[in-house]
Amino acid sequence: MAETPSTDDTAAEFDANSNLPREPDSRWWYWVAAVPVYYVVGTVLGFLVGLAAFAFALTGAGTMNPEMGVPMGVGFGFAGVFLLVVVLAGVGLLLSLAFPLAIYYDATAVADAPGQWNPDPALYGLLGLAGLVAQPLQVPLAVYYLYRRHDSVGVP
Repeated sequence: MAETPSTDDTAAEFDANSNLPREPDSRWWYWVAAVPVYYVVGTVLGFLVGLAAFAFALTGAGTMNPEMGVPMGVGFGFAGVFLLVVVLAGVGLLLSLAFPLAIYYDATAVADAPGQWNPDPALYGLLGLAGLVAQPLQVPLAVYYLYRRHDSVGVP
């Protein structure tokens, strides 16, 4: 006689391929993960832009003075640097504003999913909102949240 599939609810809560609980139905964690990634990329690019600006200022290459024997196009390097800074600031502003919503909605999905960890969505949302005022709070909060999320549901 063939065995019938188990109807045990605890067995349905786990992924068939591993012992980890099923992943919650949320992709908001991508926005949460974007905050520390942006911080690292922004720090590296900011350092490189600072070095370039210092080198331009030190050599006088950014003056666009034809008497210095520097081609006029080099002076336009500052426009590129300024454009990069504006783009980085815009992306940072977008991520900072989206972070409280993203962490709230993802914490809601993780709390509703079966697992060992039930985060308080309101607490994480308020901490993310506080990160708008105290900007450095968002990066460690995102890293801690993603670490706990990984331990609970296996993703990311």
